[in-house]
Parts: sequence; structure tokens; C-alpha cells
Amino acid sequence: MTLLATVQRFYRRTNLGTIPTAVVGSSDPQVLQVLALLEEEGNDLSGRGNWQRITFEATHTTVATESQGTIDSIAISNEGTRNAIFRYFKHETLWDRTENLPVQIIDGPDWQAEKGFSSTSPRYRARIREGNLIVTPTPPAGNTWAFEYVSWHWIENTGGTVTYQYFNADTDKLLLPEPIVLQGLRWRWKKEKGFEYAEDFMTYEKLVKDALGREGLTKTLRMDQTEKESIPGIVIQQGSWNL
Repeated sequence: MTLLATVQRFYRRTNLGTIPTAVVGSSDPQVLQVLALLEEEGNDLSGRGNWQRITFEATHTTVATESQGTIDSIAISNEGTRNAIFRYFKHETLWDRTENLPVQIIDGPDWQAEKGFSSTSPRYRARIREGNLIVTPTPPAGNTWAFEYVSWHWIENTGGTVTYQYFNADTDKLLLPEPIVLQGLRWRWKKEKGFEYAEDFMTYEKLVKDALGREGLTKTLRMDQTEKESIPGIVIQQGSWNL
């Protein structure tokens, strides 16, 4: 659904009067308010979970220094004009494809502990600090690393070639579930106007929870610890073997 179609549908549903024929560039205060609330909704909803349509893959060729460069430049390097700005890593997706090993993400205390020892871990450990992807121990130049990340960009242009965080044209399209965005816009508009919005908000939260529970392809959660782990080793196929 385009920006214009979304706003027009909201106007019809809410009975706001004359349905606008344009949004971007409009001077109508009510249209501008709806646009601002819609962008607020999109920016909030896009960070609620791992929406598959704003999840991207990046690859990076390592350099032989602790800092691998800014995470923003690494993330968007594979997207061309889509320019999908990095928001956060998807859990356990950073891998060294050259050495066929996962790269462990660590936090500040673990990083300082790692740097405090005279010996370093044989496995690469990484974190983001001051917007840079930093790694210990220093990797060799030329390894291929890959990871998935969720972007700030939840809007794309009509041709699907450029993504945005804020609308640029009435023909821009939403990359988030449209019924949820409309419901989110509904409760936010009611709250802004001082109307009762609790029931709309509860409906919205249920929609978000249900959608994220079904988003993409989900793993089977096991309680018997039989899940295969992403660690190096020898893999033996299950089944009968002739002795």
C-alpha cells in the first residue's frame, strides 16, 4: 500500500472529512499531523521485532586492524541504492565464511576482560563502539564476513530500488504489515486528540504479537537439547550403518 492510499484509507475509516488527494507537500495541518503520526508509528513498529522485509544481509571483507570501519558503511555496502541503514544485528548471524566459524558478539565488560589478558581467544570476538565494528584478535585481511541486520528503513520507493526511514513521495510503499500500521495510526491519532484509545491500543498490541510470532520461517523450539549447535566439529548423519 502506498503512502497516499494508507492516509486515504485512514481518513475513510475515521471519517475525517474530505479525503486528501496528496500527502507529501500538503499544507493541510490535519494531513501533516496524520503523516507525522504515521512516520512515528513506522519507526516504532520497525524496532519491535525481526520483520523479514526490513531484514538485510551484509558481507564484509576484513582488514588487518582492530576497527573494521563504521557499521553503517559495512551494512549498506551490499544494498546499492536501497541504502538500508543499520539498526541492530540479528542474533548469532555474524560468521566468518572464510574460516567457517561464527564471530562472537560481546559487550563492554567482556571486551575489556578480553583486552586485559595477555593471551587472546582463538575465536574472533566483536562489538560495536562509537559506531565502529571492532574485533579482537585482529583478523587477517581478506576474510569474508557476513551477517544479517534489521534496518531503520521501513519504506521503499515505487520501484523498490531505494529504502527510506521517512516518506519522500505519495507513491512510497510500506514494508511493514499494513493492517498493523493502520491500527497503530488509529490509536496514536485518538491519543493525540484526547479520545479514548485503550481498546484500539490493546487490539494493536495483539496484532503485533501475533504477527511477530508468525513472521518469516520460525525455528522449532526444543526442550530436549537436541538442537544442532553452530560450532565446529564432525557431523555424523543419523540412521543405520552397515558394519
